[in-house]
This record gives sequence, C-alpha cells and structure tokens, in this order.
Amino acid sequence: MVPAGVLVLETRIHFDPVVTVESTSKLSERLAEAARILSEYKKMDVISFTCTAGSLIKGPGYDKEEIRIMEEASGGIKSTTTTTSSLNAMRFMGWKKIAIAGPYIEEVNQKFKEFYSKEGFDVVTVQGTGILKMEDLAAAPPSEAYRIAKAAYRPNIDGIFIACTTFRAIDVIERLEKDLNVPVITANQATAWECLRLIGINEAIDGFGELLRKTPRTTFKGSPK
Repeated sequence: MVPAGVLVLETRIHFDPVVTVESTSKLSERLAEAARILSEYKKMDVISFTCTAGSLIKGPGYDKEEIRIMEEASGGIKSTTTTTSSLNAMRFMGWKKIAIAGPYIEEVNQKFKEFYSKEGFDVVTVQGTGILKMEDLAAAPPSEAYRIAKAAYRPNIDGIFIACTTFRAIDVIERLEKDLNVPVITANQATAWECLRLIGINEAIDGFGELLRKTPRTTFKGSPK
C-alpha cells in the first residue's frame, strides 16, 4: 500500500492471548519502549502504533496521549496511531454516518461505538465476529472480513470502517466497494494513508480502495490535537 522508495519497518508489543478491554488497555504500557527501538533507525520519518482497539479503548483523546508518549520516547519523531489515522481518513472522505465491522467480542464493540460517537460520527451499527483468542483472529481469512463488513452495511451510510490491524481485510476492500457501492476504510489502509500524508507523499495508489486513490491527501490538516 506504499509506493516504491518508502520503507516500512516494524517492532512488536506483547499482546495477551485474548482480545478484551483489559488486554488492549495494557498495550500502551510498552509503547515508549517500542518507539525507542524504532527510533534507533535514524532516518525514520514517522512512527505509528498500529492497534485500533489499543488506541481508543480509554476513550476520546487517548490516542493523542499515545502520540505524545511515542514522540517523547523517540526524540521527536512524528507519530500517530491507527485510531487517529481512521478518524482523519473518515473526515478526509467527508463521512458523517458510519458502520463499523471487526472481529471483536461485544465488550470491545461497545468501546468502538462510544469512541466514534463521541468523536462526532453517527454510528449506525457495530458488527463483530465475536473472536476472543488472538490466534483465531490472526487465522481468520479475508472472506470473514468481507462477510462481517457486508453484515454491517446499512442504506444511506457514508462508508464502512473495518477495524483491527490483525484482521485480514485489505484484500476485500475493492470487492466490498464494488458490491456495496460505498467506500471502505480499513485499519491498515488508513494507517498507510495517514503515514503517507504525514511525510508529504501524495501519490495515488490503486488496488486498495477509494481512500488511497483520492488525492491530494497532504492538504488535509487532520484532527486537532
């Protein structure tokens, strides 16, 4: 999802074997350490914390606190989160009324509804597959992301957001947009879009939905901090 010449590196943060409100709430405890590790690559331009649930689980503004932690730990490298990325992507696309789909259990679904509602979106529905174990989430095929996104669709929505960076959704973005005639934003796609925006890359990218094709992305100022 990034053009030639853009290098993507990663490091991991330990995740408990189940995806719950409690487990995702722990992730930011090691965020500073992870940001410091990535900052050792001296030419790093942007760092993103890529867990949707982990960057919204404590409510609006939590993603901004995580950005502060990463930027401080990395010595000032520009930082973002998947939640921040999805918010900016939805606003860039002009969305107001949304449907959310993901692999989560109900207690996590409710956190998503609360977060995006408080951020000003009309959340029409949140559909989850009810996956609890991390290994099952990672093993879910793209067809499962397609199925739950299609179940989340409602008439007159502006778009569908598919949450979770481990959920294999990017392979079905184009098919969903064609079948449902609405734009689709996914966690990984939004993160890629945001990182490209933050480093000033406007190149249109085909094959991953309307969001990455639409330019200029760099004129969009993003959510206020």
